[in-house]
Formats: sequence, C-alpha cells, structure tokens
Amino acid sequence: MSTFIALRRKSRVETMGTLSTLSVEDRRARLVNNAASPELADELAGLGLEQSTLEEPAADAQSNFLFLEYVDAYVLNTPNRQKNEQVLETFEHSAYHIVPDVQLFLPKPARLERVRHRGRHPAWPVESGVQLAHRNGVTGDGVLVGVLDTGCDADHLEFREKRIDFRYVPLHPTPDTLRDVRGFDVDGHGTHVCGIIAGRNVGIAPNTELMVASIIESETHRTNLVRLGIALDWMLSQFHREENLSKPVIVSMSLGLKPEWLQPPDLHKLVEDIRNLLSLLVKDFAILPVVAIGNDGSGNMRAPGYFPETLSVGAVDFNHEPVEWSGGGSSPLDGETQPDIVGYGVGILSSLERDQNNQSFYARMDGTSMATPYVTGIAALHASMDVTLNGNILRHHLINTALPLQASTDRVGAGLARFI
Repeated sequence: MSTFIALRRKSRVETMGTLSTLSVEDRRARLVNNAASPELADELAGLGLEQSTLEEPAADAQSNFLFLEYVDAYVLNTPNRQKNEQVLETFEHSAYHIVPDVQLFLPKPARLERVRHRGRHPAWPVESGVQLAHRNGVTGDGVLVGVLDTGCDADHLEFREKRIDFRYVPLHPTPDTLRDVRGFDVDGHGTHVCGIIAGRNVGIAPNTELMVASIIESETHRTNLVRLGIALDWMLSQFHREENLSKPVIVSMSLGLKPEWLQPPDLHKLVEDIRNLLSLLVKDFAILPVVAIGNDGSGNMRAPGYFPETLSVGAVDFNHEPVEWSGGGSSPLDGETQPDIVGYGVGILSSLERDQNNQSFYARMDGTSMATPYVTGIAALHASMDVTLNGNILRHHLINTALPLQASTDRVGAGLARFI
C-alpha cells in the first residue's frame, strides 16, 4: 500500500483576494466556519477509494482517502501501482499537488543529563528578560502555543495544575482516530520542550495555553508528513472556539529533513509543498511557526527551518557563544542567511519524566530543540503584551528586539531572542 498527501499549491489568501482585507479574527472565523469540502471526493470514489474520517474509519483500509478540511489537504492510501497512477491523473490539473509521505526527523539532543532536581530552580539569565517579564506580571496569558513533539507528561510536577489540550496522532492515522487522552510522553523530549515554554517553575511563559500533538515516535525520533498535516489540521480546528479567534498563536517544531536525504526533482517539489503547508499557517491564519535549524553544524540546516515563512532558531550557550553543532548557512531556497535568531540551547534544565513512585525528574539537555522552545516562550511573552503581534508581525518583532551578539549572522542570525 502507498500513502500520499495532496497539499494545496497556494494558500487560500492567495487564491481568494477578499480574505486579505479582513482582520485576523474575521479571517480565521471565515476559514473555519466555511472550511473546504472535498471537491474531488466523487472522482476518488469513482476510483474505488472510500472516504474515511478521523472519527470513523473507512471499511477498506487498503484503498481510502482522508480529507483534512482546515489545511485543505487529502491523505490518500492506494493499494497498487495502477491505482496510484489513476489518483495522480485525478489531481494533475487540480488546486493540489501530490507528494509522498516522507519521513521527518527530530534532531536528537546533543547531550542529556538526567537529574532529580531539588531546591530552587535556576533563573533564566538577566539578558533574556524573563525575570523582568515575570516581575511585571507578564507570563504568557492569552497566548496559544502548539507543540509538535513526542508528547507531554501532563502529571509531571511542572504541569499538574495546568490543563493541556493533547492529542496522540497514531502511527498509521488514516484508519484510526486521534486519541483525545491525558498527555503522556514515553520519551521525555516533548515534556522537556513543554517545560521550557510553560512549566510552572522552569517555564518562560507559564500561563500560556498548550496544545500538544504527539507525532514523533520515541524509539526512532521519526514522524511523517501525514502525521504533521493531521496535527496541524487539529490545531487549526481550535479556531471554532470563539475565544481563540483573537489569540496570538505560535507553533513550536523541532523536526525536519536534510536536503541530501532526497534527490532532485523530488526534493524541489517536496520542499515547495511543505513550504506551502506552512505558508497556509502564516498567510491564512496568522500563526508563527518557530522551527529548529538542526544540530548538524555550520553549513547545514534542515527544512522547514530554512523556509522564509518560519522563524529559524540556532543555539548559543549562556556566554552567548554559538555552539559547534548548531546549524546555519545560506538557505537553498532564497540564499538568505540562517538561522534567523538564537536561543539558549546548552545545559537547559527542564522537566523530563516521572518514576513509578510518581516522583518528577528533570534533565539538562543541549540542542536547537531546546533553543526553539526558549524562543517560543519569549515570543509568547511579547504576544501576551500585545495581541496584534501575530504571524509575520510577531516574527519581525522578535528579530528587531533581539540582543545583537559578537558572532557572524550565519551562526546567530539577528541575535538572542529576549523580552524587553
């Protein structure tokens, strides 16, 4: 069986000019209340593909399609080469482009030191502005943060008093359902990331509202494009709640692929389609994607970190020195220097896991996967002060307020993200 995903070639703002004249709140409401319908459903049914939903699987798991109404995309499962060719012909002159369900990888932490933390948690450096924000009562209220990672242990000491909207996206999601359960994490990476953003004691913006999608497998640190699309579709569905329409929304991602993993022309087409998917977040819904540039060293970077639609994040230590494993260089898309900005990514203390006695453990980790939630937390502080800081506006605000550092831009971008 082959799995594909059909993604829009252009965002709806680009194809529906009237949307661009609406306020962020009105545009979000229009898009979720008039979500796209599967216009190719009849043609796919004619080919023998049965429509499935996240609530009700298709009877024939070997030949079906799933329509993601908010990202306006199709997940297609076909049983043989002949059926593949027929599906490709159906989409050839449509508003969608079919790409394979490629794998994306979490950049493994450069170091992990498990600790049982006691006493006071160390404060974030003065230069970060976190202490200043907290003294002034700025803790991320009114901001939604989506996290795409290995999950989050909702019963860790850092989160026991916090409601976390959590979904587990199954490994083979088309015939199954999204699991609406209390947050869990058998790896610890996602719990560490969530703690940096919104942990009660160690978090930068502890009052932010977390939406966590578990899409990365703990054994392999892999995910795929279909699971990413389903997770983003679920996050966008949250705009059905009227109270969310005006909130700044940030999505933190520590996943990607390196260009050398694919061969032209597949690389070019795939990168463009993933870029269009993230462009939909920015242009249609005014969401800011914050993405790790990767732990592959100078001259290397991972997509979607180097996309112009994302805020790409590299790592520095607490002396503001770039670390050797932090990625950077010239984007293969537009030649722009990456990363856009940096965050603290060495020796970062945050939540990790619990033992059988329900004791919470912490860990110090190194990686751009730690720098990314740091930047996400700083972004949440800024957005909680001004709800008009959405999407690209928030991106530029973070870059313009960054602390300049004494290193080349291909190592630190505009500098250290900070709250001022």
